[in-house]
Amino acid sequence: MLDLRLDTFLTLCETRNYTKTANLINITQPAVTQHIKYLEGYYETKLLYYDEKRRLHLTEHGKLLRAYAQTVKADSLTIERMLKTPADQPDELKLGTLTTTGEALVPHMIAGYLNKYPDKKVSMYLGESDALLQQLKTGRISFCIIDTYCPPSEYECYELFEADTICICSPDHPLAEKTVDFKELNDYRLIFRENDTNSHRNLMQILHMHNQDINNFKSYVEIDTITSIQQMVMENIGISFIYHFIAQKNLDNGSLSRIYIRNFSSHAMFNFVWLKNSFFEPVNRQFLEVCKEMLPSCFQK
Repeated sequence: MLDLRLDTFLTLCETRNYTKTANLINITQPAVTQHIKYLEGYYETKLLYYDEKRRLHLTEHGKLLRAYAQTVKADSLTIERMLKTPADQPDELKLGTLTTTGEALVPHMIAGYLNKYPDKKVSMYLGESDALLQQLKTGRISFCIIDTYCPPSEYECYELFEADTICICSPDHPLAEKTVDFKELNDYRLIFRENDTNSHRNLMQILHMHNQDINNFKSYVEIDTITSIQQMVMENIGISFIYHFIAQKNLDNGSLSRIYIRNFSSHAMFNFVWLKNSFFEPVNRQFLEVCKEMLPSCFQK
């Protein structure tokens, strides 16, 4: 159970507003002020300050305390869940991952983990990076596998692997296995994941780097899953940009082909992330070590 004053501080870190904080945690605004003053007195340091436009910011010590409090809160919620679980039930590992890795890689890693630790049980949650990091803070998951930057002041972050993005098409597509200029793709339909997903943001970044936009293409299809994208590409509905490791199996069996683009390169680092100084670091490291062991076989061509 997290100290009420630290909980108040964490809420204020999110809202950056004393009135909103008071309303969210159902106490008075003077009580919020009192909680913050108590923490500043206890730690003998300033935690927050206002800029010239009266916007609330964290000091460096405030950022440090936020990282500590987030970890304590998440760990306490996990401990609470564990204590309420019957003693004869196996330990449960809760992890989160992007849909891309959740569909293609992480199931293999879970299998390797369960082969090594057969007395465990595992729950996997799929989501976008921001949502997964929030689930870390709420204790719903112990760690996540994502392709975004995580501040080292708040998270333990270990690089798992680097993934390159490629352009895929049906083997029957006119550009299959050809090398083209980027603008030559505009004559075809583009297939991509829905808005507000990491995949969509990565695509937009790739297009903008080459002075392109989705509206430059002949037409487009916006769809919800990576599996659906690959299926539509196989049926020669259009082309798509996708992480190489996701398409590798279908490239190998000939159901997908690749379009090579001149002067094109796009890479992303996938990271294994948990809250800094978490009590559950040893358990997280167990799964991390399994991931390191499994990855070479996952990427074998």
